[in-house]
Amino acid sequence: MAIAFTIIVIISIIVFILTIIDNTFLFTNIRKYFILPLLDLGFWAAFIFLFLMVLQSLIAPIPSELVLLSGAMIFGFWWGVILGIIGSMLSAAITYYVSNRGGRSILEATGEKIGLADRMISIMDEWIENWGFWAIVIGRAVPVIMFDPVSYAAGISNIKPKHYYIATLIGSVPRAIFYAYLGYSMLDGNKPSFLETLPQDQFESVSKQFNTIFFVIFGVLVLMLVFANILSYLREKRKENKAK
Repeated sequence: MAIAFTIIVIISIIVFILTIIDNTFLFTNIRKYFILPLLDLGFWAAFIFLFLMVLQSLIAPIPSELVLLSGAMIFGFWWGVILGIIGSMLSAAITYYVSNRGGRSILEATGEKIGLADRMISIMDEWIENWGFWAIVIGRAVPVIMFDPVSYAAGISNIKPKHYYIATLIGSVPRAIFYAYLGYSMLDGNKPSFLETLPQDQFESVSKQFNTIFFVIFGVLVLMLVFANILSYLREKRKENKAK
């Protein structure tokens, strides 16, 4: 996990530096290699989007928040919301299944391969144990809480699958709406095809908005990881002191 996390941090620093040098760098590449190719696929773009939602939860070090954000830029607000909810449910179902069937040993092995924050999962595990249904609802609904650790933690908890899926659905709706709104706001009221022929001044404006949203989201996620590690460390210290 440490190696994968280090790689992600190094890549993020490089992207940050390149974005400072050229403030259109990040959006240029997202638009060129992700948004425009999906816009060209028409009907099939929805399936690729859902596939990416599932993929990022398993092996790709890509925040689901970034995929959700881009969804509204590709499909518009309402379709961005609908596909965001469906994608969230699919990724939540698969990660829950992996965790539930494999147990803690498989979860730890999977976490090492995909770079998940195991301490974040540990915090979520305890949270779900204490609060059950509502812990999952809040974990889904609050945009700054990492999405996938909630699924993995739920899989090793005692919560019933029916309650897990209902809580996931309830929490996924406001989360999808939030990120769809952010993505759609960058279209400035235009259709997604507007992104194909952006004038230079508007391109720079959208790039700045995208940079701001992306780095705020990424920064909050990093802070959540740091907070989870500190909290987990303090909890382990308390256990050690009690054992003495």
